[in-house]
Amino acid sequence: MATFLAGQPLLVLFLVLALGTVVGAVRVGGVAVGAAGALFVGLGLSAAIPELAGTVPPLLGTLGLTLFAYTVGLAGGSSFFSGLRGHAPVLVLAMLVFVGVALLAHVAGSTLGLEAAEIAGVYAGSVTNTPGLAAAVDAVGSNQPVVGYSLAYPFGVVGIIVAIVLGQAGWRRRPTEEDRHPPQPAAYLTVAVERTDAPPLGELEAFDGATLVFSRIRRDGVERTPARDVRPRPGDLLTVIGPRATIDAFAVWLGHRADDDLALDRHQVDFRRVVLSNPRYAGVRVADLPLDRYDAVAGFVRRGDVDLVARPELVVELGDRIRVVAPRERIAAVVRELGGSERAAVTADPLGFSLGLVLGLLLGTVPIPLPGLTLQLGTAAAPLIVGLVLGRLGHTGPVAWQLPYATNQTLRQLGALLFLAAVGLSSGPDLVAALSSGRGLRLFGLGLLLTTVTAIALVAVARGLGLGAARLAGTLAGAQNQPAILTFAVDRTGGDDRVNLAYALLFPPTFVVKILCAQVLASL
Repeated sequence: MATFLAGQPLLVLFLVLALGTVVGAVRVGGVAVGAAGALFVGLGLSAAIPELAGTVPPLLGTLGLTLFAYTVGLAGGSSFFSGLRGHAPVLVLAMLVFVGVALLAHVAGSTLGLEAAEIAGVYAGSVTNTPGLAAAVDAVGSNQPVVGYSLAYPFGVVGIIVAIVLGQAGWRRRPTEEDRHPPQPAAYLTVAVERTDAPPLGELEAFDGATLVFSRIRRDGVERTPARDVRPRPGDLLTVIGPRATIDAFAVWLGHRADDDLALDRHQVDFRRVVLSNPRYAGVRVADLPLDRYDAVAGFVRRGDVDLVARPELVVELGDRIRVVAPRERIAAVVRELGGSERAAVTADPLGFSLGLVLGLLLGTVPIPLPGLTLQLGTAAAPLIVGLVLGRLGHTGPVAWQLPYATNQTLRQLGALLFLAAVGLSSGPDLVAALSSGRGLRLFGLGLLLTTVTAIALVAVARGLGLGAARLAGTLAGAQNQPAILTFAVDRTGGDDRVNLAYALLFPPTFVVKILCAQVLASL
């Protein structure tokens, strides 16, 4: 059997992908390791059958890593750059935390008698940064960092989850204003207007700290989509979209909740969920969509499984499903303008995708001179950076840089699985040697120290900046770049969207910093 498998690298690879997916889906205490399951299965299989070590070409692992990093950048581009305004302190402090932990790794690892490659691997595992492992492997030209990574990784997940639980305990005793008024899921209702002194709708869009969208108004039996300069007056029926608690309060302020539901009356004004497939509008704000041309209004934007309020500043992406409200006879024209192709919801622009990867890989070859050494961004950090920029641009002329949501998620998961399976299959014998020699205990101990210090420092940053419980959880999950931790944080906070926002903000900059730190540690 061993001889047969050693001669079938693709069979072995997909066996590891299948078993790794199963292992990664197993939840212990509500937490699953996700794509890392492929790493552990690959390590176990190559440890049990040493002949399998090195059977899978390293190029497949590099391809997977590049796909993972680039798709992460594309997905996070718009949220990252829009989040920079007003969030610089948490970004800078989080990045400094990981630089400080890297210095600690070098000092403590050297004291324990570990080699630079091992220290870099432990660092990447303790902060759960797979591309950091790849950077360390590239720097030393061997898979030596993989053992330290695999030993440190599990506590890198568990330790941060424990930090979220313990860190949030203090917020329960002293809740912040943010915790007293958590955001609610987006909803809509129809308001019967009673107020005689209501200002124009444009002034009512910002109400009680939230953004509202007005999609329909019925006046004197005539229904239409309202302009921003329209003043509600007694007798009007007005459909408002926003967080549930906010629109309930708005209904009381303006009049009362109507018995009629305008959204159900489609005789004069109709609605349609339209797939955004026109590359011209990839990466633009809702306010920049040409909806006014058709007397249309965007109410919701559905991305994945989440409905977002179509705020004017919200950046739309290819594959988004936009709920458009417009005069019945103009709905078809709006659909044509935005694209409306279901096929485009899962189909990438091959030219934009290929050119983006070319730019990322070229950037990765540019040498960066530092005192005492020269670095390259490599096949992880460079595609990520290029992906962030192109994801924010959305499109250039007819070339679409963005990927539809479903396609991005699929390529990201496949990329992570390919890389982790490849490095796991090549490192099983090294793991056995480390554990049998006692060296594994020192590697695990260093990883335990680094994750503990990381968790304490990040909680201290969150407390120092006065972040609420939800943002604390999102900050720790995003800074650790760990989807399993994000899933735990979302479940623990009841789906609070601030967790996802903090995660999206912290993920890209800390992701790059950890890659560079791992590369420097491996080169010392």
